[in-house]
Amino acid sequence: MPTVLVIDDEPAVRQSMLQVLTRTGFEVTTADNGVSGVEAYFEHPTDVVIVDIIMPRSDGIAVIKKIRARYPDARIIAITGGGNFWPDGYKLNALVTDAYLVLATESGANAIMRKPFRRQQLIDTVRGLLEN
Repeated sequence: MPTVLVIDDEPAVRQSMLQVLTRTGFEVTTADNGVSGVEAYFEHPTDVVIVDIIMPRSDGIAVIKKIRARYPDARIIAITGGGNFWPDGYKLNALVTDAYLVLATESGANAIMRKPFRRQQLIDTVRGLLEN
């Protein structure tokens, strides 16, 4: 059974991906921040890692770089929806979100997805990485 590690600080997002991927036949583990996610991966490398870019304690870019440095063949999907609100209440705009996704690719992500994404897009992206 293929294994997936989901690293995301949003409980609802983690739970949703856990349910979708488990029902599809994947064995899924989760982590709620970049530090625990890297630790989990180093203890038990999975077939695919899904990592949110904007998280506390260690952002997704740092997670990608740490995993890629030790495991050059890791399959990594970076996700973001723009994440945090700035103190003035404005959410990150699409241009900034796209810049994060480009940076994730340059840092070693094999695939990127913008939140919110459809269930089938998640499944297809994970399966696509497993086939390559």
